[in-house]
Amino acid sequence: MSTKVYRDQEREKNKEISKSNIVDVSKELFLNRGYAQTNMADIAEIAKISRKTLYRYFSSKEEIAMEIELDVFKTFVSVQDEIVKNIHGNGYEKLSQYLEKLDDLVDELSQLIKLTGMFDYYLVNDYPNESSQSEFIKLIEKVDEPFIEFIDEGVKDGSIQVEFDVSYLARTISNSFLALAQRIVTRQNHLDVELNIQSRKILAIQRSLFLKALKA
Repeated sequence: MSTKVYRDQEREKNKEISKSNIVDVSKELFLNRGYAQTNMADIAEIAKISRKTLYRYFSSKEEIAMEIELDVFKTFVSVQDEIVKNIHGNGYEKLSQYLEKLDDLVDELSQLIKLTGMFDYYLVNDYPNESSQSEFIKLIEKVDEPFIEFIDEGVKDGSIQVEFDVSYLARTISNSFLALAQRIVTRQNHLDVELNIQSRKILAIQRSLFLKALKA
């Protein structure tokens, strides 16, 4: 290997390490201080780099948040793929097992779910760039795939009855589950007091309602 090639590889490796460090620092700041209360100067300070260096990697806080959201959904997809491998039965049974597994994972993935809630609340304008938009849409499609697959399979094998288009129904369940999970992991202690119930159990109720409505 030539010296130039080696140096180029080292430069790219160091670049990825620096970028990853910025993303990790930003995650912690967003979770501990809040997205709105964190600025680029804070990120640069904690990451121990100059703001000039920070802007070489990311042009804005929104671009960092987009990178975090992509990382979060890549994790979701990876976990989801492992769950799907161990699910068996007819379409209804697969959907039931899948929703139960997702419910079980909410506490383990609570920090990641909180980050998705921040993303949904604060990043309401255009995507930072087209490449991140394209990648994010592909990840969202991947996240919705099991819902579509299991419901469609259930309709075909007779275990599920539906009155709506499967793609709309699947995305309604997927988005409803995530939205409620975001609310619970963000405000669980407050919700317990405000609603005078154990709010964490609401997800199980939601899951049961969906399944009862779909059972043939």
